[in-house]
Amino acid sequence: MPTHERYDSLINISKRDLRSAIILSKDSCPEVENSCYHCQQSAEKALKAYLIYNNILYKFTHNLEFLCLECIKIDDSFKSIRTHCNILNSYSTDTRYLDNCPLTERDMHEAIELAEEVLNFVKEKIEKG
Repeated sequence: MPTHERYDSLINISKRDLRSAIILSKDSCPEVENSCYHCQQSAEKALKAYLIYNNILYKFTHNLEFLCLECIKIDDSFKSIRTHCNILNSYSTDTRYLDNCPLTERDMHEAIELAEEVLNFVKEKIEKG
C-alpha cells in the first residue's frame, strides 16, 4: 500500500474510533470505559498517520506518550497536545481488561474532547504539508 494510502487509512480509522466513542457516550447507560478506550485508539491512529506521512518507521506500540514524542522530533508544535496524549494513554488496554479502572462520565466527555483535538491537530498538520 502506498504511503499516502496508509496514512489516509489511519486517519479514517481514527475518525471511526472517535465516532464510536461518541456513539457509546450517548447511550442511555453510557459505555464509559469502552468510549474512553476508543478515544485512546483514535489518538493512536492519528499520531501513527502523522509519522507515516513523514516516512518515520515507529516501533509497534500503543503508547501515546512515545508516539507523541516521536512526532515532537519532527514538529515541535506537537508539544501542545502532549498532555492530551498523556491523559488518553491511561485509557488503553487497562480500561478493557481491569475492573479497577473506575471512570466517570466526566472522564469520558473529556476523553472525547481530547481525542477530537488530537485528530484535528494531526489532520491540519497533514493538510498543510
